[in-house]
Amino acid sequence: MRFLGLAPGLAWGLLAGVAALVVLFYLLKPAPRRLRVASNLVWQRLLKERRRTPERWRWWLSLLLALTIALSIAVALTQPEVAVVSGKAQDVILVIDDSATMGAHLADGRTRLALAIERAEQMINQAGAGSRFLIADTMRQSGVPAFEAKEAALARLQHLAVVPAGRPRFPDVAHGPPPQADASQRRREVYLISDGVARFGVPDHVRFVSVLRPADNVGITAFEVRALPADARRYQAFVQITNASPGKKKAELTLTGVGAAPIKRSVQLDGGAAAGVVVDVSTFGEGPLRVSVSAEQDALALDDAAYAYLPSKSRVRLALVTPGNPALLQTLRLMPRVDVDVVPPARANEAGRYDAAIFDRLAPDRAPLVPALVIAPPSRAWLPHPGAALGETHLARWDSTHPLIEGVALRDVLIEHAQVRKPVATTGVPAFAAVAFGPHDEPLMLATREGRRLALIGFALEASNFAQQPSFPAFLANAVNWLTHEPRAQTQSIGPVSVPPNARVLDLEGKEVATRQIPEASVFDAPTPALYTAVTRDQRVRVSVNLLDPAITRINDGRHASEAAAAEAAAPRLSVDPWLLLLVAAALLLGLEWWTYNRRVTV
Repeated sequence: MRFLGLAPGLAWGLLAGVAALVVLFYLLKPAPRRLRVASNLVWQRLLKERRRTPERWRWWLSLLLALTIALSIAVALTQPEVAVVSGKAQDVILVIDDSATMGAHLADGRTRLALAIERAEQMINQAGAGSRFLIADTMRQSGVPAFEAKEAALARLQHLAVVPAGRPRFPDVAHGPPPQADASQRRREVYLISDGVARFGVPDHVRFVSVLRPADNVGITAFEVRALPADARRYQAFVQITNASPGKKKAELTLTGVGAAPIKRSVQLDGGAAAGVVVDVSTFGEGPLRVSVSAEQDALALDDAAYAYLPSKSRVRLALVTPGNPALLQTLRLMPRVDVDVVPPARANEAGRYDAAIFDRLAPDRAPLVPALVIAPPSRAWLPHPGAALGETHLARWDSTHPLIEGVALRDVLIEHAQVRKPVATTGVPAFAAVAFGPHDEPLMLATREGRRLALIGFALEASNFAQQPSFPAFLANAVNWLTHEPRAQTQSIGPVSVPPNARVLDLEGKEVATRQIPEASVFDAPTPALYTAVTRDQRVRVSVNLLDPAITRINDGRHASEAAAAEAAAPRLSVDPWLLLLVAAALLLGLEWWTYNRRVTV
């Protein structure tokens, strides 16, 4: 026999002591009461006429009631493990899904996580006396899991909250087949309580408990801002709205920016459908751009907003330092928003007064203070050192991820002669990286990727057919945009966000955000959609953090939805502590003892 309240030796000692003490009290006879009377003749006659009847049963009845009351209280304190009374003790592992969709609000105002916690509490209360419980979660916020008693497990459940960012996974602690029974004859059961929307691997032996309840939701699943191809001074925003509700929805879309009134649109969406909306945002000035969507009975707020950064549309003052290049000058003057000034080589140092500079077949002695593109320059200390000379070559491959040649085809560029430039870091200048290569991987175009924006072409335009290619104007447009504009806002998902190392991160209100340093990056946490600015010594990077995940917006696409309906219809079992019932029984017996005493049944 195992006892849950006390050690076995103490429990048996308590039960035996209580029983012995009650019997001892009943065996102790009170001293006879002496009463003086004038004569005993009347009492002697009465005893002779009335036969004496045995009344020992009264004593036994009173002793039985007292023993039952005392032992009931003692048993409630020791709590012997009796499967018929308290259920079989088990080791129960409860894994709670606390990912983003578990924050969806139901019709009664509760979240799916609150429903999951309530279901877990029912399972704990209905488990057999002496069961142990291990509480874990899919977002790893419950600490190091360990088996604990009922009260500690119930308290741990109350500390769970929805974690909107990150990838959920089934915890390692519950992996592996469940043991049939251990030395203490405990069975182990593993349960996952979830809405089934988040997809992650679950072992076969795990029992799934669904808390999926259908809810209406409309969210933003795509948001992008692009310049118009025909006019770089105008911008359009593309917004995709998804209706995850079973029925039709009317959604109100609002775009807000700097320097103009908000733009509003109404969209009608069928159940489960998505729609794209294109909005001209050219009326807004440079700065943050926020889109939001609203609809009646929207269950999830996390996907109702998204952010972007609208770049500057102002004119650019560009210095072209060249001994003479009519083709290059003509192409630059045809570009919108660009004012080109030709600067003679003797005044090359004056290029620092402009927004950017292009040096054609020459370079200043020191690195320019403004972003610059250098074409076929002579040897300078701040530039990568020249290598071997090449003749009759071409561009065989290029890195289209760099903004300088994004969307530019260079396969038809033929070069009469060029000079290889090896991307070696030089003092005081950010490191160059090769972005275009010859047929034998010779670096022929180089550019920086962070810090000061500098680019180098290892061949003169006159020594190639590059200026006659249809891709040349696109290349120059990329170069001017990359040199004169701050980098395009990075788009990252909510959760841990990486920015350049040693960066200060500011939110939209200018407040500094806490960061932590890892090799080659700074990391900060962004739990909700927002726009941030990362500032280093050499650069400023905008970071738009958004959800934009259709798998989360579609909060009703969960596994085992039929189980959710069954759980909704099934009434929960009444769970009562058996030891509390035993104490109630003892109280009722005390009342019975009082009644029999006053009726003189046990006297």
